[in-house]
Amino acid sequence: MAHPQEGASLASRSRHPEFSFTRAVKTRSPGRIVLLGPSGSGKTYTALEMATGLGPSTAVIESVHGHASQYAGRFDFHTCPPLTYCSPETLVAALAECAAQEYATVVVDTYTLFWSGHGGILEQVGDASKRGSGGAKSGWDEVRPRERRMWDALFAYPGHVIATLRTKTDYHLEADEQGRHAMRRFGGRPEHRDGAEYEFNFVGAMDSDNTLVVVKALSPELSGTVVPRPGPEFTARVRTWLEDGEPATPPEPVAELVAQARRHETTYAELIQLRNTVRRRCLEDVLMTDDDAESLIRLDDYIIRRGRALKTTARQDTHTV
Repeated sequence: MAHPQEGASLASRSRHPEFSFTRAVKTRSPGRIVLLGPSGSGKTYTALEMATGLGPSTAVIESVHGHASQYAGRFDFHTCPPLTYCSPETLVAALAECAAQEYATVVVDTYTLFWSGHGGILEQVGDASKRGSGGAKSGWDEVRPRERRMWDALFAYPGHVIATLRTKTDYHLEADEQGRHAMRRFGGRPEHRDGAEYEFNFVGAMDSDNTLVVVKALSPELSGTVVPRPGPEFTARVRTWLEDGEPATPPEPVAELVAQARRHETTYAELIQLRNTVRRRCLEDVLMTDDDAESLIRLDDYIIRRGRALKTTARQDTHTV
């Protein structure tokens, strides 16, 4: 069978506007990393180790009573007060704030609680199921869009994201080299939606000995690697892989989006386009100073208000004419 590129007749055919095929080019991609394992396997420490090596600044979104802050003496990072209500909307807003402050890497520790914690997906589904008449199905129908929005925000972040994910803990009696028996902890299934971990481009499974196994990586050199107590050398390998390829076009900084919203010359059509960009990047909750230079307002609300004002002015001008 002839290759599609062969034959002059194919070259002269019109192209579908939605399916313009071109030669694939490898581009650099931000890390979407998940570290999973049982309690005590070193997920938080390893996440901070990797974040430190991947970029110049790190923010930690904590949901475990400030566990990450216990490593503040070893790693340089910023954190907000530990979250007590881990709803999808909370994570979306937190990621938007991190984007506004331009952190190179965000660590979500632990991502599990946005699934099974207070305010998480499962709790919201349960509450919605009680309100609706269709049981669990009606609950999932209501909550599933919120879950998708949370995933969209995670993958739209303009930098690296490292999420820690708990696994159910299994205990097994094992003998050491001297024949002495001891209980060891092993990670079972991740505490999240089935297969959720494979949404990421790097999956590392950790055990009670702080050994990391690369379960998934889009790199033959990394996939299947076993690393006891991963440190800076391993992070350097991951960074080399992520930075291999053509530079990707960076998204507009949040500060520029805010400046566009404020700009007096911005037209109604430009505001509509700006609003679509902000929503696509899940940045609606970015807080900016309002026109009174004192109060705060959501970026999405500010754009909507300006758009309505421009429409009102346009109608008045039309009536005047």
